[in-house]
Amino acid sequence: MPRSCIAILLITLAGCSRPPQSPLADLAARLPSDAIAIAGADLDRLRSSPLFPKLPEPFREGNYVLAAYTGKDLVTATRSANRITVAGAPGQGAPAELLQHAPNAPLWLVIRGTATLPLAGNLANINRLLHQTEYTVVTATPNADRVDLRAEAVCRSDPEAQHLEENIRAIASLTRFQAEVTRESATVRIAASVPPEALAKLF
Repeated sequence: MPRSCIAILLITLAGCSRPPQSPLADLAARLPSDAIAIAGADLDRLRSSPLFPKLPEPFREGNYVLAAYTGKDLVTATRSANRITVAGAPGQGAPAELLQHAPNAPLWLVIRGTATLPLAGNLANINRLLHQTEYTVVTATPNADRVDLRAEAVCRSDPEAQHLEENIRAIASLTRFQAEVTRESATVRIAASVPPEALAKLF
């Protein structure tokens, strides 16, 4: 085999051996490494949804925004074409153990089980549920007149997952929140559908 062919083959193999880079890597690199929660919004996919006008105005000209919350500070990185704008103190990169769970959804959130979010009223119960998990992934997908919510809470053991499932069912019953709750081993899944205006209040 000619040396030139061998060189091309080696270069090709070297390129194939590299792990694929996350499409969010450029944004994640600007976020703090001590984040307890990260969230993403695919603005291009949300642009025609009822939720889009409720987003903070600085985000609306972008294509994708990635946010990180440390428990004290919120930092966002917004991609607009080939430009990235950071709001807040830039960090050394979002935690890989959170970013690896980022789903392909228009809106998503990945939260550590140790996180305490700044929630008030009945929403404060969410923190009590989070503390029973190792981490939780939440997605929101807008449709014509509803927003499909999905949550996957991963617990440390099957008994803890069973306890979490029971607590979620109890809170849903008390608040009359209609949701489908299922459990598989140490993972609890929740599925619900809400009007866009209900979710828009969070923004």
